[in-house]
Amino acid sequence: MNAKSIKLSRAVQAELERISAERVMVAAVQTITLEQAKALEHAGLRSDNRSISTADPAPPPRTCGRYARRNLDGWEEKRKDLPKQKREVSCWVPSWNSGSCHSVSWTIDAYPVDHHPARSLTLSATILDPLVDAAIVRFRVDQPLHRSDPNFARDLTFNLRLLREVVGDAHVYDADLSDDEYARVQQVEWELLPPGSSDRVLSRLAADWRTSPERVQVAQERLRVLNRFEHSGFIVGRGRFARYFGATFGGGLVALENLEYGNAMYVFEGDWERLTQLSRTELIKRRDPGVHRIPHLPGWPSAIRELLRART
Repeated sequence: MNAKSIKLSRAVQAELERISAERVMVAAVQTITLEQAKALEHAGLRSDNRSISTADPAPPPRTCGRYARRNLDGWEEKRKDLPKQKREVSCWVPSWNSGSCHSVSWTIDAYPVDHHPARSLTLSATILDPLVDAAIVRFRVDQPLHRSDPNFARDLTFNLRLLREVVGDAHVYDADLSDDEYARVQQVEWELLPPGSSDRVLSRLAADWRTSPERVQVAQERLRVLNRFEHSGFIVGRGRFARYFGATFGGGLVALENLEYGNAMYVFEGDWERLTQLSRTELIKRRDPGVHRIPHLPGWPSAIRELLRART
């Protein structure tokens, strides 16, 4: 029986086009807080409320979902893309007035079935950069894939779905990337959106599996406040800063919120991209005159208004 053809999505094809290597691997690089690490023990993380550590590579447990179960147990796939075939089925039925049973068989039309064995793939977690109250972590399916393999598309699709199921994200990388190269991949990327794009900002934030509906609602309220001021557009982070959002203003000012630490808004002057590389704790300790911390206390929108008037 011919294997079922697998079509890779456009996004995956685009990632493959950017990689020249023959061997690739499925991985994800994320910034994980101490609290989030506790919820990712199934992905190989440990947290003692002070730092994050990793466990040995292991298959994700069945409780993670369908692909974790298939990885450990194998599965059967009904081939509805093929014509039905004649199949004989049988069962035992009671014999009349004898107290015994006899076998009855009949023929049905049924789709062929592929039997897939367990893959037993392991996932590994590696800390790329320990931060003050978090860590940049690489999660990886420990299986190099060769583009020339006839099952490449099938195996790649399975590994992507497995890792997304476990950690909420998955991408394709050169199999020979070093840890330093992985860390450089996780750089700050900012997407600038025009005024009136609040819904697009919220959709980006909601797409992150770690963002609860309650925090999305908080973000909506904060965006509503920013819309009261004359700004040049919204800004939303990607990668390591996927939970940052805010607005840009004249005079090189940028106001940013972080959904993980939503107790204050930061307004940056000048080299804001470099300053946002720092952790919240480091920002507080620096007392940099170009960084303004505005706690979300009663009247905080007025504090932003006064700062913008003084700087723009």
